[in-house]
Amino acid sequence: MSRNVLAPPTQRMSHNRNYRVNVVHDDFGGSKWNSKNQSSTSKGYEEQDLYGDDDYEDDGTECNIEEQPDGSFKLALHVPKSFYGGLIGFKGSTKRRIETESKTTIHVPRQTDASNDLIIRSNERSNVCSALRKVRLLLDSLRKRMRPTHFLAVPLNSGQVKDRFMELKQKILDAQLPGIDSELFISERCIHLTLGVYVLLDDAERKNAVNELQTCRQWLADLTTPFELKVKGLEIMNDDPSSVRVLYACVESPQLQQFADKCLKHFRTTGFCATDNNTRDNIKLHMTVLNSRYREENNSSFDGREILKRFSDFDFGTAQCNEVHLCVLKSSREVEDFYKITGSLKF
Repeated sequence: MSRNVLAPPTQRMSHNRNYRVNVVHDDFGGSKWNSKNQSSTSKGYEEQDLYGDDDYEDDGTECNIEEQPDGSFKLALHVPKSFYGGLIGFKGSTKRRIETESKTTIHVPRQTDASNDLIIRSNERSNVCSALRKVRLLLDSLRKRMRPTHFLAVPLNSGQVKDRFMELKQKILDAQLPGIDSELFISERCIHLTLGVYVLLDDAERKNAVNELQTCRQWLADLTTPFELKVKGLEIMNDDPSSVRVLYACVESPQLQQFADKCLKHFRTTGFCATDNNTRDNIKLHMTVLNSRYREENNSSFDGREILKRFSDFDFGTAQCNEVHLCVLKSSREVEDFYKITGSLKF
């Protein structure tokens, strides 16, 4: 399947710099680091049209349109089941609208169907192309409203960084600071850097994402591997140290930074990225230390002033990166070892 089947190029989205993003995965960076915040497609297909037929770039999908013996045309398109409801719409309204506007018939698979492919048919090839564009636009809009399922990670849960993390954790807990408890800390089993966040909805998309990760190997040729990382200093994601959601360790690694930014740019062409990835130009390398989301009963913000006063220059040491993993996004409290790995790129 062509990698752009499910979404138009994200660069074509209209910009709105007042929109705040990344409300579901604070670890990745949040709006503090967004250099180009842009509008989500939350209004949906019924209220917008992001690009017209003349603005469409064929990615090869249209080559899969088959001419039938009776002279009609057919396109089979893989669509994850999670999209079926949005494609059909209330009482079939969205599906009917696309069919009417494109002069096509669209078959959305049922549970009993042998194939999971969406089928678009028409007497004219151009009509099938028109329907394809509308479907892809709708799927792109729907995906941007979904919670991320996977993330690209650099594990730091071993060696010097892990040992120093445990040392810092104990020092903070021994200080008995108001509102600070062990639940706020990421598990030492899960310490990592996040290089990307994605929405992958079925086995086919997960397989394609792993394949796309392998293509990122091409950017290693001009870089020195393994990447050297220096982890030192504490900062917060927001501007008020008395009300903190995420406190993180700063990471310096020019070579990894180059690689991460190229991976980000590449994955933005696949249609798999969560909203946050589509609204930034570069990765903020950081290692989460405390996060209010980790606290089960009371996940409100915490006062980080005393932690920053005492430990802002804390040195976690150095580490090497010789692999990145595509992982299932789960709470660190649910993880027994490291996050479940869907695929890896080893250097």
